[in-house]
Amino acid sequence: MMWRISVQSVRHYWALFAGTFVALALGVALIGVSASALAATWAVDATPDGSTPSVTLKDGTGAARTLSSGDLDMGGVQSVLAMAGVVSAFVTVFVIAGTCAFGIALRRRDMGLLRLVGAGGGQVRRMVLGESLAVAVPAAVAGCAVAAVTAPLAVEALNGTGLSPVDLRPGPLLWPLVFAAGSGLVIAVLGMLAASKRAARVRPTEALREADLDSRTMTAGRAVTGVLALLGGAVMVALAPGSGTEAATPLALFGTMALAVAATLLGPLYLPPLLRVMALPLRWADPVAGRLAAESVRTSRRRTASLVGPVLAILAIVGVFTTVLSTTGGATSADDRARTTAQLVVEPAGDGGSLDQEAVDRLREDPRVAAVSAPAPLEIAVAGPHSAWKEQAALADPVALSRTHRITVVDGSLKPLEPGTVAISREFAEWYGHRAGSTVTYGLFGGEPVRAKVAAVLDGGSAVPSVVLPPDTRGASPAPAPERAAVLLDERGAASAGAAAARLTERLGADRVRVLPTETWFGRSATDQDRLNNLVLAVLTVPASLYALIAVASTLVMSYSRRGREITGMRMIGVSAGQVRRMALWETLATTTLGTLIAAAVVAWGVRAYQGSLSVFGGGAPLSVPWGMLGTLVAACVLVGVVVSLAATGRLLRRVSTASTATRQ
Repeated sequence: MMWRISVQSVRHYWALFAGTFVALALGVALIGVSASALAATWAVDATPDGSTPSVTLKDGTGAARTLSSGDLDMGGVQSVLAMAGVVSAFVTVFVIAGTCAFGIALRRRDMGLLRLVGAGGGQVRRMVLGESLAVAVPAAVAGCAVAAVTAPLAVEALNGTGLSPVDLRPGPLLWPLVFAAGSGLVIAVLGMLAASKRAARVRPTEALREADLDSRTMTAGRAVTGVLALLGGAVMVALAPGSGTEAATPLALFGTMALAVAATLLGPLYLPPLLRVMALPLRWADPVAGRLAAESVRTSRRRTASLVGPVLAILAIVGVFTTVLSTTGGATSADDRARTTAQLVVEPAGDGGSLDQEAVDRLREDPRVAAVSAPAPLEIAVAGPHSAWKEQAALADPVALSRTHRITVVDGSLKPLEPGTVAISREFAEWYGHRAGSTVTYGLFGGEPVRAKVAAVLDGGSAVPSVVLPPDTRGASPAPAPERAAVLLDERGAASAGAAAARLTERLGADRVRVLPTETWFGRSATDQDRLNNLVLAVLTVPASLYALIAVASTLVMSYSRRGREITGMRMIGVSAGQVRRMALWETLATTTLGTLIAAAVVAWGVRAYQGSLSVFGGGAPLSVPWGMLGTLVAACVLVGVVVSLAATGRLLRRVSTASTATRQ
């Protein structure tokens, strides 16, 4: 019986449920595409060539661990896709939960009528859950169909970004689509489950109310959840500055997400007063339409919160992820610049490749060169107490490195490395509990395990690799070579770095090397890094942003599907069609602007805390905000809101006009 009522209800209120259907179908598609891309990375053979050099180490438990130098590192692209999945899942849950709750709030009078004719609270709840299944099942099927078509295209597009070390191939879609469909059904049922509790508590007297949304906007569950999210987010953000970069990243991200949830749940309490203040200029600029818009957003508190919510959610999640990533890159670049004392950077003339030893030796022989550091990077295997892993190392002279870069000795002493000794970075020492005098077990691929004593712990940012090996270390296959050299000039050469660069280029040969002043080299490197960062940000945010924009449109369609009587009443008392349209315009602009401001405040809180966890040599970390991307997203939210609200208002006005004409005839 209740199932039949559920199906009939969905058919009757198709415009109301269309928003939920679209949001859920696209959410399932988004999850399905993310899962398919991750499955494509998992299907890559990590060891494509079994003949590559390997090394076997014993960890602290005595277990033998064999690692190969030919193993592909898919961790970077998998991390990006996992973060994209987190963003997509958060936005999907946020939108679906808000859409379900809003749909129930819009039908309080209908629920009251059911209670008035004898339906019990349990029956109403089963009806609501039946509605969710009636919408969720076809939405999940539609979402899977969209994902099946777009997943191969998404994988090909991912190959074009260069984020993966090898080209990915679309794999079987069965399990990713099953996961996406199951996730969509669970999200829909959980979202409607919370709303069904509220529907079951609707009293029969609600059928006699004229206002649908003005009563009981803040339930006890909504208030408690909002307060807990606020406290949890505030605690995480407060802990971020003193927790170190590794721990600060998840604290700032998830803390900001919790604050965004709290801001949405508690919206009915603080949004109407804020909107009333914002609407004061409208009352003066457009007395009739502005006053109507101000009273509408003030009295219909639940509708106002539901319209602000999607804008707040997408701007908060995209804002915090993009700003944290940009700030991290900016802090690393600023730290590198501050630590570099060398005036010149020498690198191979062509893109990629490495410097030959002859070029490095001739640099050191130049009479105006005071010091040259040319670390030769290589990958090694390191054994720990319970496992073994790959680590970035370099063959380098720490004394020369300390002359071309500002390096602090945290523990031990700075001197040339002898055979059987290594230097390690401060981060490596903190992560794995090493100090000067302790022993590190490592292995070169194709060689034997080596137990080396830690001679020094160095703090030098990215200039110091995790493990520094003696320059005369042999046995690595292939033999490592420096990618670039940092050159410190004497007082005569430092007076004119440009002239020194030209002279060294002529001496070494422009066909072999490229000599650049340090600032010029950093500028070129920053451009390349910005391109990579923009690719990562696009993978993270563009799909979720498009989905959220559609959710904004769906919420507006749901809202206007129940405002026919309101607009009819306005026309009856003499409000012109133009004034009604301007009222809709002011409402949309007010709610979008307020959602943007609240998201900006939430993001600023989280990002400032994260900024405090970053350290830059000699100063604070700069705050880097991708204004272009965020400004485009805000403009898109405004455009979508204005177009949909004016279109929906025009449709209702035409319906009112048609009804009036029929009545006169």
